[in-house]
Amino acid sequence: MRNYKRIGVVGGVSPQSSMLFYKILIEKHFQKYQDQYYPEIVLFSVCFEKIKDSQISENQSEYINEFVKAIDSLERAGADFAVIASNTPHRVFSEIEKIVSIPLLSIVDVVADYAVTNAYKRLLLLGTSYTMSEDFYKAGLQKKGLETIVPSKREQGMVNRIIFNELVLDVINKQSKEDLIKTINSNPADVVILGCTELSLIIKREDVSIPIIDTTDVFAEATLK
Repeated sequence: MRNYKRIGVVGGVSPQSSMLFYKILIEKHFQKYQDQYYPEIVLFSVCFEKIKDSQISENQSEYINEFVKAIDSLERAGADFAVIASNTPHRVFSEIEKIVSIPLLSIVDVVADYAVTNAYKRLLLLGTSYTMSEDFYKAGLQKKGLETIVPSKREQGMVNRIIFNELVLDVINKQSKEDLIKTINSNPADVVILGCTELSLIIKREDVSIPIIDTTDVFAEATLK
């Protein structure tokens, strides 16, 4: 048996990426140990539409409260720590962390540590418009001495549209994939961060000319440690 802590997962942002995150957690355990002593995992799936509404209306207190309620529920269910299986909510990670009682693992910190370990210096960040335009990801990477670049405003709009109009609905569009690949290949960087967990549904390592940091994958790996 493995001496895992009980993992609390805040999912639902979006449901598709949350299912993938859970699947990767299980697969990574089995790949490493070749047994079925899987970790105990408690999942709280938030209402995606509520999260979107509070985000669009810029009601930050309501936005934060949805995640706090989810983490409090995970704590009552016996979770020893929690992860938010989505990149964009980490824009309010520090605010959430101050309110909740159990430890949280940050996807930004995990990505930064992964980049340092692999000697990446210049990172192209793709994600929702919030993730690409706000400073929370850039600041977290900068603490580790890493340079963050983002696509043009036009490309940011295209990436955001693909995420919300297609990927969260489990729609994979060939032209959208080609547009994403073109954006990645045209921006000079050591590596591209798939800074939205939905992006790993459409972009694979073999698709592009530079390495990929699949945030879903590296976050699942860190969650199991």
